[in-house]
Amino acid sequence: MATSPRSGQRVDPDQLFTKYTIAEVREKQIQLSADAEAKEEELRVMVGERYRDLLQSSTVIISLAFSAKRVHDALDEIRDAIQSQQSPPVRNRVSNIAKEDSHLRTLQILCAHIKLLLDAPEQLWRLIEREKYFQAAWLFLLARVVHRALIRDDAQDEESWLNQGVDVLEQFPLIQRQWESVSHFRTQIIHRATLSLRATEKSYEDVCATLLTLHILESRPLTDTLNIYLSQRTKTLNVLLCKGGEISGKSVPNGQPAEAHTSGKPELCHTKDEVKRSVQSLLAVVSDTLNISREIFAASSAKSLATQVLEYMQEESPSTPAPTLPAGFLINTQAILAMLPSSTYLSLLPPNIKSYKPFVDLSSSSNFCTETLETKLGDWFRQSTANVRDALQRAFSSLQNVAGVWRVRSALQKWISRCGLNHDERSVLSRLVDEATGERTTGIWKTALAHAEESFVEQLEIIRPEQVEEFSPLYNIFCPLPVPAHPPPGSRPSAFEASFQTLKARLARQLQGRTPRLQEVLSLLEDTAVSVQRDLSRISGKEEQCQLVEGVVTSHRPEAENLCSKILNILTESVDRLAQNLDLASGAQCLVFYGRLALELSTSSFASSIGCGHATQTNFRQGAAALFTRVMERWTDHATSSEIAKYTAGTNALQSRLTATTPAGSSLLMLECLHSLSSSLHALGLVHHPLPFSDVAFETITKFSAAFVDAVNGGVCLDRDQALFELYFLRRVVSTWGRRSDILLGKTITRLESQHWSTDVCGKFHSPGKSPHDLDRSASETLARTQMLITALLPVATLPAKDSGDKLAALLSHGVPTVDTTFVPAVNLAQPSSRFPLLLIDKR
Repeated sequence: MATSPRSGQRVDPDQLFTKYTIAEVREKQIQLSADAEAKEEELRVMVGERYRDLLQSSTVIISLAFSAKRVHDALDEIRDAIQSQQSPPVRNRVSNIAKEDSHLRTLQILCAHIKLLLDAPEQLWRLIEREKYFQAAWLFLLARVVHRALIRDDAQDEESWLNQGVDVLEQFPLIQRQWESVSHFRTQIIHRATLSLRATEKSYEDVCATLLTLHILESRPLTDTLNIYLSQRTKTLNVLLCKGGEISGKSVPNGQPAEAHTSGKPELCHTKDEVKRSVQSLLAVVSDTLNISREIFAASSAKSLATQVLEYMQEESPSTPAPTLPAGFLINTQAILAMLPSSTYLSLLPPNIKSYKPFVDLSSSSNFCTETLETKLGDWFRQSTANVRDALQRAFSSLQNVAGVWRVRSALQKWISRCGLNHDERSVLSRLVDEATGERTTGIWKTALAHAEESFVEQLEIIRPEQVEEFSPLYNIFCPLPVPAHPPPGSRPSAFEASFQTLKARLARQLQGRTPRLQEVLSLLEDTAVSVQRDLSRISGKEEQCQLVEGVVTSHRPEAENLCSKILNILTESVDRLAQNLDLASGAQCLVFYGRLALELSTSSFASSIGCGHATQTNFRQGAAALFTRVMERWTDHATSSEIAKYTAGTNALQSRLTATTPAGSSLLMLECLHSLSSSLHALGLVHHPLPFSDVAFETITKFSAAFVDAVNGGVCLDRDQALFELYFLRRVVSTWGRRSDILLGKTITRLESQHWSTDVCGKFHSPGKSPHDLDRSASETLARTQMLITALLPVATLPAKDSGDKLAALLSHGVPTVDTTFVPAVNLAQPSSRFPLLLIDKR
């Protein structure tokens, strides 16, 4: 028969083979073997753990055996002694009974003393675990009084135990051993009570009871207990500063706050709620310490709470409880004895013990004045706030947006206004929060500005002159926009509106002449400025924070002005680096891109939105405008020199092929050059900036005229009449601006006309041609015919009145060409092929 280790029932093998198969029986065997091994292992562990207890028990059993044997022998000796004595006389029997009653009473009182000592350790542990340190201290002092009453051996005292026939120390050695187990509770109570002062969630009644515990156990003055309390609160604050404010309000026996991490660095808070809780826990330690100290030691009416409790303890027989004292302080020795088990047996204690009250030096409480309290609290408050300042800045550094920073600031300011401190202390805490708020706000903006600067530099570095199409506003205008994706079925109207707004914004940017690359570069700066301005509008709503906002703006202004200065320097360096090599048209396009950047910055609100001062805004716009002017000057030099070079090459080619004199009129080379300049001006994308565009156009035609004059003076022309007509035509174009810039052309025309009529400037024979009046009229007619080809080189004329019936005058602001019988084209075109009329035309 086998026995199952789990159930303890016997297992019949025959029944197993009857009910189960061989495989199942083997499984049962393996299971029973495993259970048996588990029980053996459990037995070995139990024996190993209880081995010391077993040895101690065996020793106790042996000592009990010896003690029992001695008791048995003593009883035998008592029996023999009793039998050998004679019976007492009858007349002394009554007196012996009285003596026996008195001795019994003495023994009962002795038993009450011993019982209090026996019950004290367990009750002291309970009170310590419940953090009832004041009651524990009272019970300890009562136990010490009882022990002193037991070991009193004065022979002259009639109430001493020796005079009553009891040698306590000799007959009851248990008393001394029990007191040894009770005496160490004094250090335990003091240590645990001191550590409990570090807890962050304790009422002022509990703190007062703890401080009075230290006062009566160590006989410390109240000023020393206040110092202990402030030092423990400093340690609590230091723990919070190291752990990031995440700490529990209860303490554990080893003195470390519960659930506090003991290793690693403080974890950074990532949400405004975590930051708010972290900072509030720091400020709560400071405010609770000050409020509790004032509740305990400051005299609210006539006497402080600590003084009232001490005086209540020293009253002989208070008729009625003090109405101002909390219920936890209305205790006495009778209440302490009632907490002990079988407290009815303790009623046999003598009256002097039952009415015992701990000794209190009332002079120490009377010497504690309000000035001393405020001095100590002020010193501690200054030291604590100095440590909290860095912690606040570290806590706020984890917030990544200005809105979150100011929400936390608003919540903390509301909490500070209700924390119960006086006005000066609240002002200090509010100033700490405002300093952390302002520093973090400027830090966030500084990071945003640094990121904008870095991204701006990266975008300028990746710009390549080969990407010409990305710089062309005309290409951007005619570039089709991507069709927005259709929202899925069942979407809300907001989904349709979002795609519509996105398309609308793209169209607006396209109509503004901003290319995608230009918008991408400018958005890095403008988005940052808009973000800063949006943050300022959010935090500038309330009057009580106007001073703080002004301080934040003042602190931020140098960073914003520095960014504007760096942007101008970066653009200037890029322009200087690119201006050194403008041989290719792509390089000129890239230079124009930098110029458009400078122009957009000079007219945008970037400098004001980013937070610069008025003088810096003006200097930034002027600097950007000056940079744009410089770029355009370099571009006009490059454009005019390129066109003059093209004109010179074309003229030289014609001179080598032509043998006869060409008729006077506007040459195809001149019109090609002017048309190319006009197209280049349109390609600048400055149509949305009329004034800069007009200045650039005027500068271009003026430089081209001066360069053409130099070319004519250098002999670059077909003949004299052609050169004169080109000069008359250019003077007519320049004169449309009305800025007295045709003086150089007029002088050149006068000089050529005054030369000898037989020899032209090219050294060829020439007969007299048209008069100056005819040349000027021909130039005006040519301008009227070609004005639509060179619109960028001509000023924008004012629109005629709406009631004017001349529609051609409204379209051709620089003159309507006369209608002749013979059509003279503005440009020499190729003759149509003879096969052209033979082509079939589909008239469907």
